[in-house]
Amino acid sequence: MTRIKTLGVVAAYKRCRTLLPRELTVDEKAFASELANARNGVAHVGMHDAAEAQQAVVTCFRVIDPLLTLLQADVQDFWGTYRALHDQLNEKRADAIQLDLTVKLTKSRSLFASRYGSLTEAEQLVVFEAITMGSPFSGRDTSARQDCPACGKTGWLSGWLNVEWANAEGQIDGEDSDDPVLVLHPGLFACPICGLTLEDDELEHADLPLEIVTQHDPTPYMEPDPDFYHDDNFEYDRNPYSE
Repeated sequence: MTRIKTLGVVAAYKRCRTLLPRELTVDEKAFASELANARNGVAHVGMHDAAEAQQAVVTCFRVIDPLLTLLQADVQDFWGTYRALHDQLNEKRADAIQLDLTVKLTKSRSLFASRYGSLTEAEQLVVFEAITMGSPFSGRDTSARQDCPACGKTGWLSGWLNVEWANAEGQIDGEDSDDPVLVLHPGLFACPICGLTLEDDELEHADLPLEIVTQHDPTPYMEPDPDFYHDDNFEYDRNPYSE
């Protein structure tokens, strides 16, 4: 009988994140909680929330679609009769993100005007320098300065780090890429001046960078090469008690 070992959904997500550090924009906690809530409601109390289930399905789309691209799989063959539903739900989500982004930008610009509109340019400069002196996120290595799409002042991006490879021109995964670099993949943006906060796919809709090559040493983040520890002279199959 064939032995099959199941894999938990969080473990599966982490493997996908390793394969797709740039393309996968789903937060791990959000992914786990959305799927758990949709599943537990039905499994334990027999409750089914259509909106919650739909959100869980769209979240799965956001993990599966980049994998299909990586595997060069035919999208139509994979989704089959569900292709139309897949496209409509993704389009609906994109429209909702754009609407939420517009609302956030409008509110932040209004707040900026009410807070600093009465200050002179010199006074604003002093205030802004004090406010943006340090990152609002914990972990200096995992954040980077970025102009705010609402007020144009200095905000901060935060995300996770991944070791990737760049060529002499600094192109990641380009031809002749042989130099390791530490790349920041943002998942959050916060502006301490106007109060704008963005996350996940809102960053792309706001034209914020989705990857930033840092100047940090990638060595501490690199996994050891298994061949480094491999001893060709070691007899792995030899039973030490057989002699």
